[in-house]
Amino acid sequence: MPKFRFLLAAATAGLAAVAAAAQSQSPAPRWSSNTDYSTPGARDLPVTCRRGDLQPFEGKTMAQVFGDAWPAAPEMTASHTPPKVVSSAKVIPPRGLEGKPATVVVAVLVGADGKPLASEAVCISDNAFTIAAKRVLRNASFEPATIDGKPVTSVLAVPISFRPVRRGGGDSGGGSGGDSGSGGGSQE
Repeated sequence: MPKFRFLLAAATAGLAAVAAAAQSQSPAPRWSSNTDYSTPGARDLPVTCRRGDLQPFEGKTMAQVFGDAWPAAPEMTASHTPPKVVSSAKVIPPRGLEGKPATVVVAVLVGADGKPLASEAVCISDNAFTIAAKRVLRNASFEPATIDGKPVTSVLAVPISFRPVRRGGGDSGGGSGGDSGSGGGSQE
């Protein structure tokens, strides 16, 4: 009986190690906020959000969200760069909700000239923050996506995070603009 217990314990430990290794090697979930929509075929990927988020475009692709306003990009032959946020407005939570955390992923259609053409909130942790999140990017400036060195119209999904203000110094802005450098980023 002791030999059987030893073998059972060894088998259980081995299965646990295999499961842990598989989990550590699995890629991060592909959410809309960490998808490069300037790559070929990405416009036809479905909008994906964290579990529990409100998803106004559930089951739709980013191409369906923006329709004809987003022209198909030319096929890439050598290289591409995704669009990036260069500057944006300060993150200001809605009045009365200053201490409540929330994240809204705003998809922005960025023109080849770097100007925002349209925006949609695609993943929303709290609907009360949608307008404030879109306001952050309304007059933002962007570096457009490029394909083979030529600027193209593309979509950038930007997570806008609203965080409680820390008392006694620190952050006085009520939040941060998420990952505005790469357009990738992650949802928290």
